[in-house]
Amino acid sequence: MKILFAGEGGQGVQVIAEILTKAALDEGKHASYIPNFGVEQRGGISLAFVVINSKPVVYPKFEKADVLAVLSERAWKRVEQYIDQKTKTIQGPAMKDGIQSSLPPKVWNVVVLGEINQASKMVKEESLVKAMEERFSRQFQKDPELRKLDMEALKS
Repeated sequence: MKILFAGEGGQGVQVIAEILTKAALDEGKHASYIPNFGVEQRGGISLAFVVINSKPVVYPKFEKADVLAVLSERAWKRVEQYIDQKTKTIQGPAMKDGIQSSLPPKVWNVVVLGEINQASKMVKEESLVKAMEERFSRQFQKDPELRKLDMEALKS
C-alpha cells in the first residue's frame, strides 16, 4: 500500500505518517516513511511518502499513490503527478465544504489518519492508538484533554 500525505508545514502531515508507519511496524509489517518538505518547514508544502507491505520495502518513494490524503488546497499542485484512476483520495477537514467538526483544527490531521485507516484497513485501530500514545506521551501528560480529542478524532 502506497500512501501519500500532503499539506502545509504545521498541519501535522509528518506526524501522522510517522504514527501510521510505527503502527505497521509494531504489527510486524514492512513499512517505510520518507518525509519531503522544503526549507520552509512551517508554512511550506510538506509531503510524506509511506509504504506498507507484507514484503520488504525496496524503495520507499513511488510514482502513483494507492491512497492520497491532502490537507490543504495549496498542496494539490505538488501531488497531481502521483494520482491515477486507482488512487483513493481523502481530503482533510479544512478542505471540505461546510465543515461542521466539533473538533479543533489541531487534531484534524488525526481525523485524516483515521479516515485513511478506515478506508484501507492497513493496521488495527489498537496499533494506531498505541503509536499515538507513544508519539504524544508528553503532550498527553501536559494536556489530558488533548488525548481525549485525538482519540475522538481517530474514530470520527
